[in-house]
Amino acid sequence: MNTLASTRATLAGRTAVVTVLLAAGAVLAAANLLLRPVPALDFGSYAALRAERDAVWLFGLLGGIGTAVAHLAAGLSACLLIRRKGATLATIGAVLTGLAGVLYCAGFFAIGAVDWYLTADATGGQALFAYFQDNSGKVFGVQAIGFLLSVLGFAVLGTALWRSGAVPRWLAAAVPLSLVTMIAAGTGVIYDVLHAVFMATLAALAWFTWRGRAE
Repeated sequence: MNTLASTRATLAGRTAVVTVLLAAGAVLAAANLLLRPVPALDFGSYAALRAERDAVWLFGLLGGIGTAVAHLAAGLSACLLIRRKGATLATIGAVLTGLAGVLYCAGFFAIGAVDWYLTADATGGQALFAYFQDNSGKVFGVQAIGFLLSVLGFAVLGTALWRSGAVPRWLAAAVPLSLVTMIAAGTGVIYDVLHAVFMATLAALAWFTWRGRAE
């Protein structure tokens, strides 16, 4: 009996840690994009980036961390919530979202770091900046793979959550659908707002995981 109680306490503690990380990562990622130092459409402007180069570096760092934490913790939350029906799907989805978070973090921070270095010199950096803009696939390609894995991963997690009944079905559907809607929006303010909506669904997932920690 003591062993069972100890196991439950340990699992509840792990669940609490994961839910806090998921909520914190979602809030950080959403706030970072909504409060971005440079409008999305101005990220191709050397002058705009140079004027906010330190803030752009921080934007890349916080965005990468917040997104990675949210993706990794979302997969762990699903695995903690789903113990029977849909458990295999939850594990597959968690692996995919985890990889997506790592790749997206790498690309996000790389952009901020590269922009910081290229905008150090008001004159000499412009040629390199133009070269970077013309060959940005080396960085954005990593993010693109992250986006793809994120869509696949959250589609699998959504399916697992739907089948398990661990959360309301509206949430199981809202998580992948809000992500697809966000990506379809392209870029700009609409994208940033829809990104916040997607992160809100992850925060909701954290809430339901938190509620189930004692079970």
